[in-house]
Amino acid sequence: MNIEKRKRGSRLKRESIFCYIVLIWLSLICILPIYLVVVASITQETHIQQFGYSLMPVNPSLDTYTFLVSSKGKMLLKSTGVSFAVTVLGTLFADFIVVTFAYAITQKKSVFRFSKALSFFGWFATIFSGGVLPWYILCAQYYGLRNNLFALFIPYGMNMYNVFILRGNFRQVPNELVEAAKLDGASHSQIFLKIMIPLAKSGIVTISLFNVLMYWNDFYLPQWLITDTDYFTLQKVLYNMLANVKAFMMDRELAATILENVALPMNTAKMAVTVMSLIPIVILYPFALKYFIKGINVGGIKG
Repeated sequence: MNIEKRKRGSRLKRESIFCYIVLIWLSLICILPIYLVVVASITQETHIQQFGYSLMPVNPSLDTYTFLVSSKGKMLLKSTGVSFAVTVLGTLFADFIVVTFAYAITQKKSVFRFSKALSFFGWFATIFSGGVLPWYILCAQYYGLRNNLFALFIPYGMNMYNVFILRGNFRQVPNELVEAAKLDGASHSQIFLKIMIPLAKSGIVTISLFNVLMYWNDFYLPQWLITDTDYFTLQKVLYNMLANVKAFMMDRELAATILENVALPMNTAKMAVTVMSLIPIVILYPFALKYFIKGINVGGIKG
């Protein structure tokens, strides 16, 4: 018996060591690109042009960030505020839509007879789409979602993948608890607000993190529905800045006459833009990681 326990313990130890090695290797694969981006953003542009990217910064400086801020400082600050506003409003709006929809489709037919129909229409609209052009005409001409703050978050309000995650969290709630609340005279709204939402907190935090990532990194809605610079998001402004630098560098005659001894930070600017976009997400993600893992596990088991 002792020999078998030792063999089993040694086998589990070897498997654990192997799993740790694989996880460390995968973590390095994920971290290395971010590290290279940060290093490249503080490396001199001339070194990158001559020798390419390196693992260690060469003559590190913040000239690229100074260049970006000095050229479009006010616009960057304003666009950052727009991005924060869109992220907050969009996350609250999308969470409200998804939470209420997921709760509705988890109800029995005796409680809410349209639950199956809602579930079918949700999945049907996700699988079959009319295309980008009809979607654009509908948003811009009929809904008035153009050159306003609502155009930056309302089109992304519904996400069936997030509904799938929350449906699993709601189904984890014991029916006995709901029945006991009904016997005590609780209404559907009280059950939803005081029982379902607190017990599905991990799933709600998970979809909130997904929505934050989606709205903060979104580029398509500003590109398609926004032409007024007052509503440019950070992603849109940074893209325009890079596009302007690239267009300037493509004019070789102008670059040769005016910038004979100057190297615009074309390569380092791309990396600096990436770093500026990643900072809020890197700060937020560790705080939501615990709920993120729990919400995914519950949604996958009971979905």
